[in-house]
Amino acid sequence: MTRTDTPRQRRTESVAGVRVLTPAARAATEAAAARPGLRGWWARLAMSRDDHRRATAARRTETHGGDDGFDRSLATLTDRGYRGPGGGRAAVVPATPEWRATTVQVAGLWPFSVGASAPTVGTPVGTHYITGAPVHFDPMSWFLRGFISAPIAFVLALNGFGKSSLIRRMVTGAVAAGETVLCMGDTKPDYRDLVDRLGGQVVDVGYGHGTINPLDVGALGSIIDRLPDPDQRRQVSARVEAGQVNVVAGLIELVRGSRVADYEEVLIAAGLRELYGATGFSYAHAPLLADLLEVISTGGDRLRRFAEEDDEPSYRASTKTLRRSLRALVEGPFGAIFNGPTTTRLDLDSPAVCVDVSRIPEGDTKLLAAVLMVCWSDGFGAVAAAHALADAGLQPPRTFEVVMDEIWRVLGAGEFMVDRVDALTRLNRTLGTGLIMCSHTIKDLAAFDSVAAQAKALGFFERARAKIIGPVGPEEVDRIRAVVGITDTEKLLITSWAAPRPPTDDDLDPNRRETPPGTGCFLLKTGEAAEPGVAFRMNFTPTERTSQVHHTNRRFDNLPSGGTPGGEHP
Repeated sequence: MTRTDTPRQRRTESVAGVRVLTPAARAATEAAAARPGLRGWWARLAMSRDDHRRATAARRTETHGGDDGFDRSLATLTDRGYRGPGGGRAAVVPATPEWRATTVQVAGLWPFSVGASAPTVGTPVGTHYITGAPVHFDPMSWFLRGFISAPIAFVLALNGFGKSSLIRRMVTGAVAAGETVLCMGDTKPDYRDLVDRLGGQVVDVGYGHGTINPLDVGALGSIIDRLPDPDQRRQVSARVEAGQVNVVAGLIELVRGSRVADYEEVLIAAGLRELYGATGFSYAHAPLLADLLEVISTGGDRLRRFAEEDDEPSYRASTKTLRRSLRALVEGPFGAIFNGPTTTRLDLDSPAVCVDVSRIPEGDTKLLAAVLMVCWSDGFGAVAAAHALADAGLQPPRTFEVVMDEIWRVLGAGEFMVDRVDALTRLNRTLGTGLIMCSHTIKDLAAFDSVAAQAKALGFFERARAKIIGPVGPEEVDRIRAVVGITDTEKLLITSWAAPRPPTDDDLDPNRRETPPGTGCFLLKTGEAAEPGVAFRMNFTPTERTSQVHHTNRRFDNLPSGGTPGGEHP
């Protein structure tokens, strides 16, 4: 079969691997270039292009000594590579790895650095799960930049996946930023070692390890005499009294398992006024619960008037329930913790404060809830004291970070605790305080018979402007979707983190110990809409690994070999 050349092939020839016009085609093009008009312009352009190609062919001839027999014609370049044999065309173009750093660190790369979906504001909490770019977050920094409307974060994840480790990372960043961190009621303890290494204050509370006086005015009462403004002193004094009544009423509700009556709160307030009036007690020398019980038991004309009783027998009958509840606080197990002077007061000059309540027995739910409630009240009172001094110009303004870990323990004491916690969590912006709450499942916030209590408890999660969701099951994701939008892709991602890898015989090797694949993985959501969140994974730094501040499984150390766990190591 005879091959017929196309018109294009008859007009060109190959010289040193470069296709140029044949002599006849070039002569025709030169003649056309002399003509005016568009055809002449087009011919002159073709001549210029042919001149460049002939120059390239001449250079190749000088370098290689003429035509070396190789075809050096270029393959067609497309958006997926060069098309043709050996061109390297890619059917799928992979995403280019992206990194992010400050302009000082990547000054030589600017302006070619590529951003990520999370701003570098706040504490570095990990790397982006998809791009590997750094992810920064802490509630106070994002609130001050206007990314969230309130400095509240709620961390939700199953146990053992690095939930407390993430909070410890944010605590470290808050201290580095100059905030004062308050871990009011460390139950495991999760934060004791970290606070100790940060140079903070550790307060022990428990049977034989310190006491807390609920009537101690703490830092808020101790600053009253330092305030120069009489109106401010009066306001702080009223707040101290209200705080004392609120704490005592909360303790009584825990003991009896039911609400405190309105007239009983009036009697508590009246008894405190009697103690600070004629009995010689002061903010520097606070009374005990036994003293409050004594003054209410003694009665008197003033207390009978507050109780609206006409004589002593009717007064004794109407206050019998209140006196029994106070007696339980003084003489029962609660008395070992609360009926005594405060062993160690909070020192807000420390960069961080940790109240360790891990020595309270695990099954004593009521006592643990009571200690947590008193600790939180004392902590928020100390924060209010610092702001009062700042308002009076006696010290510079400060911000705080409060960690409310294991919130399910308090709510598990009963529905009446919901209102107490609700009151503590609503005033964080007024107090200039960031708040980090933590729990294992959203069901902890809805485990009540009362619909009203369920709604209030779920409000803790809803009011959190930043929700950090770790590995959970599919049913938990569906419950979360009632509060915040979770896309189907995010649901698959979160549930895959919680799925353990099937064990194999290789796992029996004592020198090979791996953590679950989802350890340290979290999804940061800052809005209710179904917009994509920021998925990231936290990895420990060498300093964190060396310090062992994240090692929460020390009870399993030094056990006989056999695959014992080694703590959280995301």
